Amino acid sequence: MTKLKTRLDAFSDAIIAIIITIMVMNIPPVLHDSVSGYLQLGKSVGIYLISFLFIANIWYQHATAFAEIDRVTYRLLLLDLLFLGPLALMPLLTKMMALNTTRWTVMLYGALQLLVNWLFRWLAKSIIHLQYTDRSEMRKVYTKIYGDNNLLLSAWSLVALVAAYFWPEAAMFFYLAYPILMFVLSAQARQQFCEAESLPEDQQKEYEHLTALQRRDFQKAHQEILADTSELPVGWAQWLDSNVDPRRRQQLRNRYLHATPEQKAKMAFWLQQAHRAGHGRQDRGRNQD
Repeated sequence: MTKLKTRLDAFSDAIIAIIITIMVMNIPPVLHDSVSGYLQLGKSVGIYLISFLFIANIWYQHATAFAEIDRVTYRLLLLDLLFLGPLALMPLLTKMMALNTTRWTVMLYGALQLLVNWLFRWLAKSIIHLQYTDRSEMRKVYTKIYGDNNLLLSAWSLVALVAAYFWPEAAMFFYLAYPILMFVLSAQARQQFCEAESLPEDQQKEYEHLTALQRRDFQKAHQEILADTSELPVGWAQWLDSNVDPRRRQQLRNRYLHATPEQKAKMAFWLQQAHRAGHGRQDRGRNQD
């Protein structure tokens, strides 16, 4: 089934590329100069960008999930086709929402987004369970695909779907922000995870038990404590390179390998303290309950 996996990757990429192309072709041109005509064009382009960002992020998550396996089963084949079918409806509902922004068109668009997200989660779960049995390894892959805020964003999507019934224009603005938030927040979590992979195995296990807030603090501590050990890009360049370029991971590992004993000890101490603090908060929460 290895050859089939290659064909399925190419087929999925082609379907997604066609979906984006159709959405561009559905943007109505301005045939007569008028303020209302150009306002409608701006609205159509804006809604197209909503769907483009959503589908582009879905493509990235899809590629990340399928990169974990070298073969496919018939289950994965059927789930992938089941996922691609509703995804292909995005151009239709995008055009409907652009030309006729009512509660029903916005709600249909939001419902389709939720359905696509749910079907992809089902597909990603099947991929991960095919490849891994260890729960910690599964969590790592989920983080690479979704980041740490996917459940929160999904809850917001449900709220937006209800809000669309009363305030369709406001809900449409949420759908503009949703794919941007999903990409940025998940990218940040992937960078934190990438930096954690450079640590020894025992420290990686401590990292897995940190809260989302502690993981953001870990990223700062990792950069500050090990900052002098290698010349790595910082700021936006660091954020961009960390998610796509495989050389980034090797650079991070080299940075830790070339760290001084004092720096390694500081990093280990920071993780231990954060781990204990996290357990302390959990224990206090249980006692209050």
